[in-house]
This record gives sequence, structure tokens and C-alpha cells, in this order.
Amino acid sequence: MPQLHTMEFWKYWHDQFSVALDLFLISVTSLAGIGLGRLSVGGIRLGVAGVLFSGLIFSHFGFVLNPEVAHFVKEFGLVLFVFALGLQMGPGFFAS
Repeated sequence: MPQLHTMEFWKYWHDQFSVALDLFLISVTSLAGIGLGRLSVGGIRLGVAGVLFSGLIFSHFGFVLNPEVAHFVKEFGLVLFVFALGLQMGPGFFAS
């Protein structure tokens, strides 16, 4: 394997094992965001927004997902949101 810089190394491995590395990237970004959200600066915490900022930082440095994996994550997130909404609102809806 030739001498590669960090981003070239990522692109080389991303072409070889794209889905596994995309899931790894999502996990690392989420963990970094949770850690960022727990930091307190002047009594202010980012909370869940830390994951958003972590994703922005990772994408700024050129880490991108394959379109297929990104589509799956978006659809799966929507399904989980609707499921959680139904669990929360369903009993009250049928009670009335």
C-alpha cells in the first residue's frame, strides 16, 4: 500500500469496505457528538445538539457517506420517529 495522507487513506479504505466504514463513521460521529454534548462551558451544555455539530465537523473534513447508506439512515430514522410518536400518542388517541 502506498504512503497515503489521512483523507487519501480514508478514501482508499472507503472504496474497499464502504458499508462497514460508513456504519463505523456514523458510530464515531455519534459518540463524538455525545461527548461534545456533555461538555460544559460556562454552565452551558450542547446536549443532543452536540451530535449535530459533530456531524458538521466531520463533514467539513471530507467524511461523507455513500448515498445508499445515507438514504437508509434517513428512512430508518423517519420510521423510528413515527413509531415513537405512535407509541406516545396512540393510547390517548384511542381513549378519546
